[in-house]
Amino acid sequence: MSAKTYNMRTAGKANIPVLGLGTWQSTGQDCVAVVKKALEMGYEHIDTAQAYDNEKEVGQGIKQSGVARDKFFLTTKIFPDDMKFQPEKLAEAAKRSLENLDTDYVDLLLLHWPDDRVPLSETIPALCELQKQGLTRHIGVSNFNIADIIEAEKHADVPIVVNQVEFHPFIKQNTLQTFLNNHHILLEAYSPLARGDVFDNDIIKEIADKHKVTPAQISLAWILSDKHRVAIPKTSNPDHLQGNLDAIKVELSADELDKLGSLARSDGRKIEHPDYSPVWDD
Repeated sequence: MSAKTYNMRTAGKANIPVLGLGTWQSTGQDCVAVVKKALEMGYEHIDTAQAYDNEKEVGQGIKQSGVARDKFFLTTKIFPDDMKFQPEKLAEAAKRSLENLDTDYVDLLLLHWPDDRVPLSETIPALCELQKQGLTRHIGVSNFNIADIIEAEKHADVPIVVNQVEFHPFIKQNTLQTFLNNHHILLEAYSPLARGDVFDNDIIKEIADKHKVTPAQISLAWILSDKHRVAIPKTSNPDHLQGNLDAIKVELSADELDKLGSLARSDGRKIEHPDYSPVWDD
């Protein structure tokens, strides 16, 4: 699939490629290699974070790919520990990320988790200022619930374009999704394969067999069937890159979409954080 056929989603003035490469748990030369390969084969969206401890490797993969910086969308995230007490620390953290990634700007800068110790009344204006300074083209949040976003929007004078959260067929996110739609914020799905659980579900396997594709592609196609969502499946295996990208071309019927939607449950989360546990849907 060439970059010319790569679908986009729009929020505010941000045009975000619908499917990207997630790099959580991707480390060392494996990370360098998979980022390089992804960009070479037409990926236009790379996602990383300070907490992943791989920004330097992502930057090396980008450089080795030879793909021009303006030809792909780059996201990183700042962890709450870097935002404590002083907004200046947010700027310092952002500059560290740019140095590690060997770039002058990112396309999207996210606050990685909400943190009651860090007032949004301070960090959101500081995040907005980073956009105005050109260090990031757009801003967003990650793992924020509805109350968090309402509070964040009170203090933002530029659009919050993304909320990056865990999302896959087994997690119930209808209330959050509706809220984000109404606020023109994209839901960006991490762990879209439910940490591998999609491969063991009979309904997903049945639909995959019908389309002659993998369960991973079915999960991604279901997520991307909604124009308000994007997905960032992670892989450290270059052999899986094309399959994930090809999920964009899978077209599911209304009945199949309903069957996949029926798999959601309130206890479907796969990712937990010891300090932060936002409640999304009941």
